[in-house]
Amino acid sequence: MKILDLIIFLKGGTQRKMLIDRLIASGINGNNFFIESRKEGRLEIPLDSIDGFKLEAKGTYILHESTQSQLITIVGILSKHSK
Repeated sequence: MKILDLIIFLKGGTQRKMLIDRLIASGINGNNFFIESRKEGRLEIPLDSIDGFKLEAKGTYILHESTQSQLITIVGILSKHSK
């Protein structure tokens, strides 16, 4: 199975994980980073609690054009707010 996961590391040593597939939206809402997919729903994380992130791929993964645009937004936001 071809899977691309976004893993967000939080201060305090915990992490949140979301499958990057069929994304609806991502961005900043107030002081929260949010990402929403059709399959997994919406995930919101306070920007000041983000310690870092990584994208983890299992196999070759081809993204749809709309998901590519969302992924560029996600990486930009998380890069800016990571440690």
